[in-house]
Amino acid sequence: MSRINNPDKSLPHHLRGAFRGFETALGRYLKPYGIPMSHFYILRLQWDPNGNSQKDIARRAFMSESVASQVIKKMEDNGLLRRMPDRADARAHRVHLTSKGQKTRENIVSDGLRISDENAPEISPEDMKTTIDVLIKIRQGFDRYNAS
Repeated sequence: MSRINNPDKSLPHHLRGAFRGFETALGRYLKPYGIPMSHFYILRLQWDPNGNSQKDIARRAFMSESVASQVIKKMEDNGLLRRMPDRADARAHRVHLTSKGQKTRENIVSDGLRISDENAPEISPEDMKTTIDVLIKIRQGFDRYNAS
């Protein structure tokens, strides 16, 4: 049986299943905090004291620039982030955590990421490194395809 007809032999099928499992668990974890997953993904990227550009946040959060802009706006409205002019280029803006955003990040990000560690079967550090390396290659291949 070909892998087209057998989802058990399909990498995309298993990637989606693993991601959906994590995302469901993360959603359950975030619900009492009232934080949407899109906010979590951006909060976890906000560690640079110089802020990040919206374009960089979008790229690193695997969001389109328009979606990232909308999420950043909502987070700004909720007092988690603020956009400030870039010191080097006044036309551009850098996104910074507010004190509320910093506290929220400290409260939820490390525990939220721990979900994947605690609920995954034991995977050796070597296997995890190999898995991440392979996933990066897969993503880069799709990035090249999608850019063409």
